[in-house]
Amino acid sequence: MTDFSLIETMRWQPGTGIVRLRLHLARLKRSAGRLGFAGADKAEARLAEILGAALPPSVPSGHLPLKGGDQADATSRQQRTIEATAGPISPLEGEMPDRAEGGETAHTVANRSPSPLRVRLTLSPSGEIAVTIAPFTPLPEGTIWRVAIAATRLDSADKLLRHKTTRREVYEAARGEYPIADADEVLLLNEKGEPCEGTITSIFLDDGSGVLKTPPISCGLLAGVLRTELICARRARVQRLTLADMKNGKLYIGNSLRGLIKTELTRED
Repeated sequence: MTDFSLIETMRWQPGTGIVRLRLHLARLKRSAGRLGFAGADKAEARLAEILGAALPPSVPSGHLPLKGGDQADATSRQQRTIEATAGPISPLEGEMPDRAEGGETAHTVANRSPSPLRVRLTLSPSGEIAVTIAPFTPLPEGTIWRVAIAATRLDSADKLLRHKTTRREVYEAARGEYPIADADEVLLLNEKGEPCEGTITSIFLDDGSGVLKTPPISCGLLAGVLRTELICARRARVQRLTLADMKNGKLYIGNSLRGLIKTELTRED
């Protein structure tokens, strides 16, 4: 019996709706299909019902890589939409990783909120959908997150790591290695010592080439929505990284909720 649920954590913007909605829904449906979960096709309607209005198109929209890997259809109309709207690579404002979820129900907040909201959707194996929201507080402009390297390792053979689920023991163990006062985020390596991802973020390296580098999911990591968007927009490409690479380049982390965040690697082991 499956003892976990699928998760999508999204950003709702006033006047825009849920950012990257199509990518979030596509990932949810893909994971549900591979893991045998029911009900993913009802997620969009449930979000619209809870938020109290029809959901607008994702801003920007996109599609997931083919066959669960990192290959994208370069001729896709959706990809051209992303490329048309993509600007220079730059950090976006985000939220601190320890901010609590919960609060008021979605429809009471979304109907009156002038500010962004955090929307969290969970899908159980039997198809039960739960939606909770909380205020989203952006980081001040120019914020740099301090990141450390965990001793906890990911297993590149564990294909469940490619899906966003409530099974988070390995990430919680890594996060627990450092107090929040010492590190805003903790990065994990796999059993080969290859950088994979953060506990709540994807890794992006600016090596000066103009295109960000991000580890392949075969290293043992989540197919993040922001990561997918940047790959499809040709603003990032897949490449195996080393700790030396991360020390020699400009390191970013990010996710769909927070965008790209500048980092400073404060601890190497």
